[in-house]
Amino acid sequence: MFCNPTTMNKHVYSDTLNNQIRISAFDNFAGSTHFNQIAAKFVVSGAKTYVINGKKFLVKQGEYVIGNNNQYSEVHINQQTVGLCIDIAPEIITEITDSIFDTTDFRNFILSDKFLINKYKAQHTHLGDQLNKLSRLLLVENQNSLLSHELFYSIGESIVRDQSIIFEQFSKLRYKKQLVNETVFRNLLNAKMYIDDNFLKVITITELTQLACMSKYDFIRRFKSAFLVTPFQYLIKKRLLHAKLLLLQGEKVSQVALLTGFADTAAFSKAFKNQFGCAPSQIKI
Repeated sequence: MFCNPTTMNKHVYSDTLNNQIRISAFDNFAGSTHFNQIAAKFVVSGAKTYVINGKKFLVKQGEYVIGNNNQYSEVHINQQTVGLCIDIAPEIITEITDSIFDTTDFRNFILSDKFLINKYKAQHTHLGDQLNKLSRLLLVENQNSLLSHELFYSIGESIVRDQSIIFEQFSKLRYKKQLVNETVFRNLLNAKMYIDDNFLKVITITELTQLACMSKYDFIRRFKSAFLVTPFQYLIKKRLLHAKLLLLQGEKVSQVALLTGFADTAAFSKAFKNQFGCAPSQIKI
């Protein structure tokens, strides 16, 4: 989006609560970086390698990491890279969580050193959708004047929606050590995101267990414990949701069955009816 990127770290918005939006552009950089308050660091183009509390994350275009000010972080950049960073004040997160939840468990999780640092693909999350829109607004349309304090409540809601699901899933793992919990859950998330990115391809259980660094039995058991479905059930659900979209776009049932990896129309129709309660032929444009 920058034709000739130069070294830059520009504040485009800040307010009295220290909510901030920053845009950066670097060809080469190595040094410490801070997660101020609750921070999302989004790679618009290029790639960055973050080392956060000793854990390495390669964050590519369209991906982001999110953390809070309990994390120590370093970043390494060795190519033309444009980034967008958003800092959200804890007061905003507290307001939102207190209005949604009856207990403080989730708020204590997201604002403490228990918060799970991880990398996410923007296309799969509510926050990611907002980061994509905001990067276009600032870097393509150059509409800085549209930024306001209200935006941070909207972004905060997206963070809470995404991370409350993570918190619920993460809490299902009952290991005594926090580090073990984090490692296992992060590996499960990586496998789940691999399915999200490749559900129209042939995916084997061996591929997934290698990503998750677990035996087949442990992977299936832990995946179901965290996400309430088996890996195979999750894969089929992703395919069926995509199939429904194709049918709504006017594709033929036989073609949709083929495109979504089912052996034949009969197998597809049975799975579709089990998922949605109606036959594929009943889906109307």
